[in-house]
Amino acid sequence: MRRRAAVALALARPTVRSLPWRLLGGGWALGVAVAAVPALFALHLPAAVLADVARVAALCGAVGTAFALDDPARHTTGTVPVPRPLRQTLRVAVAGLAGALWWAAVLGAVRAGADAGTWAGVPAGALTVEAAALSGLALALAGAAVRFSAVRLPGPAVAAALPAPPVAAAVFLPDGYALFVPPGDPRWADAHTLWAGILTATLAVWAACALEPRHRSGRVPGRTRGGEERGGATAR
Repeated sequence: MRRRAAVALALARPTVRSLPWRLLGGGWALGVAVAAVPALFALHLPAAVLADVARVAALCGAVGTAFALDDPARHTTGTVPVPRPLRQTLRVAVAGLAGALWWAAVLGAVRAGADAGTWAGVPAGALTVEAAALSGLALALAGAAVRFSAVRLPGPAVAAALPAPPVAAAVFLPDGYALFVPPGDPRWADAHTLWAGILTATLAVWAACALEPRHRSGRVPGRTRGGEERGGATAR
């Protein structure tokens, strides 16, 4: 345990430097901008609309989080001394800490556009669960792409596909079930039980996909099946 903690500590700084901060920050910045619209334009919106503003900001942030597992250097070496679960956990932990600060900024921006009475009707804790579940979905999709393909940069495809599952769920869920309900709706508690289940499931999928593959192809980039280098010489 101590050795693993020492390895994680040693990798913390390289992990911070290797994350695609411009892409992560792009989605997060858009989310803060969306959340700040009511305050910037002095819009007096009800709590239900402010909750929807926070949800749009959360989706923007999840799109940014989709790039957390992008690693252009993933295939530059055949074997690395640090297992994939630890590498991915470090990336997610660093991105998660930054994401927590971002979400605090989102809630602060929403709060700035509401008076005290309206803000009291905005359930910040429940909306935080929704935001975490959306980011968890982004990580699950990116983790699956890394686990089951040779892609190095799953972020663009995941970011493009990410809005589809929430929209499909909102349209095709059976009667009596809903994800995006306004504060005070009788279905609020059931909806957030469902959100908590989604968060748990997506994190479980990401954790499962972070495991090292059991079988490797055995082929080394730059060599043919016969063991020859692409230049024609036989590897020794």
